[in-house]
Amino acid sequence: MIIRNLLCISLFSAVLLLSSQTVLADDESEGSMGTTNISIELPDLIILHYYSGLTLNFEEFSSTKDRGTAEFDVQWSGDAESSSKITDENTELDLPDIVSLQLPNVWAIRGLSPSGNAKVSISLNNNVLTSGTSKIVIEKGEGNIQIEDNQGHSGTTINTSLKGIAASEATVGNVRITLNFSETTKSGLHTGGQYKITAETI
Repeated sequence: MIIRNLLCISLFSAVLLLSSQTVLADDESEGSMGTTNISIELPDLIILHYYSGLTLNFEEFSSTKDRGTAEFDVQWSGDAESSSKITDENTELDLPDIVSLQLPNVWAIRGLSPSGNAKVSISLNNNVLTSGTSKIVIEKGEGNIQIEDNQGHSGTTINTSLKGIAASEATVGNVRITLNFSETTKSGLHTGGQYKITAETI
């Protein structure tokens, strides 16, 4: 009788232990899950690349022009006269005193804006380069000083696209200037010219 009761108690204890282990196993398999939404607010951002100094080296040039023959009437006093004269009209060469040139790839922008675009403009801070009394003038006005991007936009002010912040996606552009050499009388370095490029997000 005692043995039977002990056996029943042992079986009951074993069932309780198994039940406890089963409940514990169920508790361990239960879990919790949650999701998190992420939002990122980015500011307007624009990066302008430019050269702080440019030196334009014009190629060397010289010319000799044969104007044919000329006859002179000479007096014994030493005075000489001729109808043949070298004048402004017959000394013209294919060398203009006004030159429009494009400076390629001298600025670039990248960044972020609400529209994905930027406004880029150019202006002259000083349009005269000097060497003593000799002057080179950068002509003012539309068509004389302007910027161009690699998307075909040109003018003193343009709207151009921003393609992100990666350097490989930068929008690259040129500057076009018109130089007037009508008051240039010396060779050598002329200094003092300055333009300003402004880039703004839009």
